[in-house]
Parts: sequence; C-alpha cells; structure tokens
Amino acid sequence: MHKKSFFAKGVEHNLRITYFSNSQKFLYDFQHIIRAFYPSAEVKFGHGGDIHFEAYFEEMKVFLKLQKGNKTIQKDFLLVDDEHESKKIFGRNIYDLLKDETKRELPWGILTGIRPTKIVYPLLEQGLKEEEIYKFLQEGYYISEKKSKLLLKVAKNEMSVLNRLDPFSACLYIGIPICPTKCLYCSFSCHEMTRQVKSLLGMYTDSLICELEKTYQKIEENRNKIVAIYFGGGSPAVLGIENIKKIFTNLFENLEKDHIREITFEAGRPDTIDVSLLELLADQSKELNIRLCINPQSSNDNTLKIIGRNHTFEDIKRAFALAKEYGFKNINSDVILGLPGEDENDYKKTIEDVLKLSPASITVHTLSIKRASLLRFKWNEYEFMDEETVNNLLNWTQYILEEHGYIPYYMYRQKNMIGNFENVGYCKRGFEGLYNVMIMQEKHNIYACGAKAVSKFVYEDDRIERIFNPADIKLYISRILNVDV
Repeated sequence: MHKKSFFAKGVEHNLRITYFSNSQKFLYDFQHIIRAFYPSAEVKFGHGGDIHFEAYFEEMKVFLKLQKGNKTIQKDFLLVDDEHESKKIFGRNIYDLLKDETKRELPWGILTGIRPTKIVYPLLEQGLKEEEIYKFLQEGYYISEKKSKLLLKVAKNEMSVLNRLDPFSACLYIGIPICPTKCLYCSFSCHEMTRQVKSLLGMYTDSLICELEKTYQKIEENRNKIVAIYFGGGSPAVLGIENIKKIFTNLFENLEKDHIREITFEAGRPDTIDVSLLELLADQSKELNIRLCINPQSSNDNTLKIIGRNHTFEDIKRAFALAKEYGFKNINSDVILGLPGEDENDYKKTIEDVLKLSPASITVHTLSIKRASLLRFKWNEYEFMDEETVNNLLNWTQYILEEHGYIPYYMYRQKNMIGNFENVGYCKRGFEGLYNVMIMQEKHNIYACGAKAVSKFVYEDDRIERIFNPADIKLYISRILNVDV
C-alpha cells in the first residue's frame, strides 16, 4: 500500500482540471464523470487547467473536446428528442474520451445516481429477461458485468420486499443528530455531546414530540399506515432513557401497532448501549420487530482511535453479548471498507470478526471522503487502499457473505466514494431492513421528524416533494416550540 493510494493506479495526482460549456445542459454529469476518473483532482468550471474539457451545443449536435498539453482529442455526436436518453448519450461520449485518455474503465460506467436499483425496478416490472436487463445496463450505462449482476440481484430482493406492501404504507424517521464524538469521516450535521448540547436534550425531546403530534395529523389526512419506524442519528441513545420512553409512549398512543412491521434503533456505538436501553427495547420487542444497530465500522482498535471512536472491538463484542442476553435476534452491523491506514488484511479481519458475532444483517459501506468531513482536510496524513484493491475486496465481500447465508437486499451510492463504488446491505433471508428498502425505492411517503430530517412525499405522477428541517438543534427547537434558545 502506498501513501495516499486510494487513487487509481496510473492516474496522475494533484491535477487541476477545468471544463467549459456554452450550455447548462448535463453539467452535473459532466463534472461527476470527470471526478470519477480523476478523484484527486481539483475540478472547476473555466479554462486553464492541466486538463481542459469543452462541450459546445448547437441544437442537437454536441462538440466535445479534451486538451492536455499539446494533445487534443475531439468527438462530435447527436442528441435525441428524449432528454433522459440524450443525457446517457452525452455521458457515454465523455466516458469514451476519458477511457481513451486514462486507459481505465469504471465498474459503474456513467451511472451517477445514488439509487441504482431505481433504473432496474421498472425493467423487472415490464417483465424483461435477465439477459435483456444486462444488455440495457452494459450498453446504456457501461456498467460492468459483475456490477450489473449485483444490481439485478439487489433489485429482485428489494422487489420481493416492496411487493408485500400496499400503496398506503409509509415510514417514519425520528432523527437525533447528536453523538458522543464526531467521526473523522462524518460530514453529517451531527452535534457532539458538549455540556450545552446536553442541557438541550429535554427541550429537543419536547420538540420532537410536538412535531410528531403534527405529523400524525398529516399521516391521517393521507390515509397512510406507518409500517417502519427508524430512530437515526447520530446516536439516538444519547437522549437518555427517560426521553426515549416519552417518545415511545407518544408513538404508541397515536399509531396503530398492528401496522408496524419494524422499528430500527441506531444504538450504534457500544458506549451508548446500556442495560436500561436494552430493557426498554426488549420490552417493545415482545410485540414488535425491533431491529437494533450495533456498528463496529472496523474490528481494528488502532483504526477506531484514528476515526474518533471511544471504544474497542472488545466493547462491541460485549454489547452484542448483552443484546443477545436480552433476546435480540435482529441486529445489524455496519462496516466501512477503505478506512484510513487499513490494508486488505485489516478489512478482511473486520469481516471475519463481525461474522463470528453472527448479526442478522451486515451493511458494507465504501469510504466516502466528503467535503464537510475532517478527513477531507486531513486525508494526506493517512494511507489508503487503491481503487483496484477496494474493488477486489467488494467482490470478495459479496462472495464470503453469500457463502455465510447473507443476501444483498439494498444498495446506494454516495458522492466522493473511493473508486466511485457502492454501499450494500446484506442480510440473512427474512431480516431485510424494510425502512432501508422503502427509502431507496422512493415509492412510499417518508415522514421525518427532528433536526436535519427530510420528509419525502410521493405523488401519482412519480413527483417527489421534499421538506427539510433545519440542521441546527437550537434552531430546530426554536422553530418548533417558538422559543428563544
């Protein structure tokens, strides 16, 4: 492993790349595909970069150019009347240009969306054969054969979950964006547990309950049935047991328990899991399917220190043992591939160690170096795996988890991921996370309460309307309770 080697082999580092176009058309895809090939580069709109791209639109004709020193590569091509198809044509031509220049291919081709199964789902509904779907993905998006097969497998498993729901099914997200400490890679608007934040926990709980009361009215107006509830964060347990009890009491005074198929609680770190929390959740699990998340991220203690975790893997093992004592069978574990300082053996050890704990599901994330994270500013202090190693490990992960009886049941992608790869949720059959599938396919309403929470409402014409809550907890409390904080 080489210093700062999360970049692709053979690709120059520290490049300045510029791009220019006489149209706003496809600018996002233009930039995204460039970044996928040159993840370490500074990419800006304008002129004068070490590599410069230009796209000129003349009605339906496009002239595309790449300049690097004295070398120029040009392409011209025609768009079509269909906007979506034109977007793919444009993307394929940029890709071809970059493939010629870098001598590389990307496993996900030109695909830029964070929900890749959404392009497969309609094809399955139309009854297309597997070979036809593979052809569509490989020719239309340049997705590799291996990723096409994984994508289809995930989409089929998602479909089997969604087919058991009716159109009025919906989810409820309860957000507590507070953590004991902030992880190195985290860009989420998460508040660290300072003395001031701790003093606001009671008011924050009151605000959540107040917003929930208004949300129940909306749920009733839309004739929705809440089938999945997700306590996310941050680390929701930091609210304290009495505040969590208040929220549960309020939920079950207003929602039909018979409709609820799953409640996920992001217990997350072992330092937020205690007997009182497990007793409360175990009591609820007598009637409800409680999905508990205990997330090691890595089983390597040195890595846990680097990323800002105040626990060891032994603490994770003790939390698992305690949860199982209380009868929890539906436990999820998150791991991250590509963490700073880790090599192939470190990651394989994590997967093998987590498998020994036998969680019901394992969610495998590929490290994303996000702009707002501390890691974005400190990445040059660490060593990373190169893209080829990450890709090989993703393939190995799928193989080893399927060998142990886990199926890939949901998938999403993020910006600035190492190698432009993917995050995949694996589970033992029957333990698919319902909320995860529903939020990926965006076919049902998602009601979201709490700071930073985003509600999504789906309409008959497939239009999706999003409503954003403020990220800052003081501002959130102030708006909900109409008080100065």
